[in-house]
Amino acid sequence: MTVNQEGAPEDVTNSESNNIIIKVDSVIKKYPNTTALKNISFSIRKNEIFTIIGPNGAGKSTIVKLLTGQIKLTEGSIKINNMDPISDRRKLLGIFGLVPQEIALYDELTGRENLTFHARLYNVPKQKIQQRVDEMLDIVGLTERQNDYVRTYSGGMKRRLQLVRALLHDPKIIILDEPTLGIDVQSRKAIHDYILELPRQGKTILLTTNYMEEAERLADRILILDTSIIEGPGRLPEIQEKIFPNTIIEFKTSLDAVTSEFLNDFLINSLHGEIILEKEISEQQRLFQFIFDISDIKELLEKFINYTNTHDISITEFTIKSSTLEDIFLKLTGKEFRDNEN
Repeated sequence: MTVNQEGAPEDVTNSESNNIIIKVDSVIKKYPNTTALKNISFSIRKNEIFTIIGPNGAGKSTIVKLLTGQIKLTEGSIKINNMDPISDRRKLLGIFGLVPQEIALYDELTGRENLTFHARLYNVPKQKIQQRVDEMLDIVGLTERQNDYVRTYSGGMKRRLQLVRALLHDPKIIILDEPTLGIDVQSRKAIHDYILELPRQGKTILLTTNYMEEAERLADRILILDTSIIEGPGRLPEIQEKIFPNTIIEFKTSLDAVTSEFLNDFLINSLHGEIILEKEISEQQRLFQFIFDISDIKELLEKFINYTNTHDISITEFTIKSSTLEDIFLKLTGKEFRDNEN
């Protein structure tokens, strides 16, 4: 059995059950003044990129700490390869590769020395260490900088080095906790390209991220978390169809065209639209996004064009679009600022 986001059991076939490498069942994590996770259940399959997204304080880092045995759960159970993260932690260390959110490298060592040191910690056989270090440096394009001190590396270089450091011992499961946080586009692309290759090498990936485009590009399945599971796990098209099946129309218009008659009487009451974004983009223009229940796009466009022409409303830019993961994320989690971390 596996469990959906409401906690209700779902039947799975034996083959699917055998394919599960991580199983989180009815997990609750409480701290003295807060509950970080409420009744969390999900399973991660072998050789998939399972991605968790959520606002600050949603519990993403708490899940990572629970899976890696850094903290104990309050209720529920977690099984990784049928082992417990706490009681079997020493056995699991050889299976896991963890890339933490914070950069944790030795600045006074070179890139090569950092990898060599950790290869020894991971018990990589002595005769294989130098070959393995060479391979990892080449993968992330740091061979030419291998003898430079890490303190001289850019943020992107450090992130790339930290990624391959977690792969030195050839782990089966790789946990990436916001691995591209605050780095340049080129480094992010290089990391993405490499992550996409890992399932083909027999690796299972758990990725947490706040970058919606990262989740869209990398994820096989997505779970949206906000202390409890608010959607998923599921593939992006499935989530889009469930949460945001509507047509989205985005348009820009002059400020003087934004009348209550246009917004309320026409767009909302007549076309049955719902505003999802309103933003002033200049002193003269405002941008709108509306969703509509009308399935006939041709009918919708005809009504929209007829109204704006009849009322002499100037539309400077007009786009029909599908929902993005960011649209879904904001709809489910809200637009308020989140400053706490869990």
